[in-house]
Amino acid sequence: MPQNKPKFIVIEGGEGSGKSSMLIKLKEKLGDKIVTTREPGGSPYAEAIREVAKNNPLAKTAPTETTLCLMFAARYDNLANMIIPTIEKGVSIIADRFDASSYAYQVHSQSGGGLEGLFWKLRQRMVLKPDLYIFFDVKPEVGMKRANSRNQSLLKDKKYDHFDDREMEFHKKVRAGYLKFFKNVPHVVIDANKSIEEVERDFANMINKLI
Repeated sequence: MPQNKPKFIVIEGGEGSGKSSMLIKLKEKLGDKIVTTREPGGSPYAEAIREVAKNNPLAKTAPTETTLCLMFAARYDNLANMIIPTIEKGVSIIADRFDASSYAYQVHSQSGGGLEGLFWKLRQRMVLKPDLYIFFDVKPEVGMKRANSRNQSLLKDKKYDHFDDREMEFHKKVRAGYLKFFKNVPHVVIDANKSIEEVERDFANMINKLI
């Protein structure tokens, strides 16, 4: 990728991969050199959609089509009001999750591939696509152990997230979905099974080379 243009980079990973913590630390180091956003969410309206799609207990039993379309609704708004304006200002932006998550969770894991056609049609409507995806690859057994430990430590203030209730087999399907999606887009993989210090170093080095 050209080094003199702002980048749109996405970080992805299953539960407990550590990607969100790494992005927070990176932002603290780089400051105004980058802007960060998240999905679902990012823009004000997308954050409202996030609350419904992730934290409402009714979301667990909603049709998968409903969840997929909610995610893309938030994504379109985040693109229009957060991501594209940032790129136009000449600043690189890193998103914590994007369409790869929709593919891994809703298309591959929840619909068993039944929504594949709908997904790619919705993706075609995105006016800007990521320059690069960075996948924090963690074994589901390792990731869920970390996630459960994290959830217990934050239990007092933690919001309900219906993905926390899913069985191990679901998270194995999520990882397989990610790997299938990444066959179609530019990406790199970070081994997130390693120590936090090693993962943080690998991620920082990669971003420094990109921007």
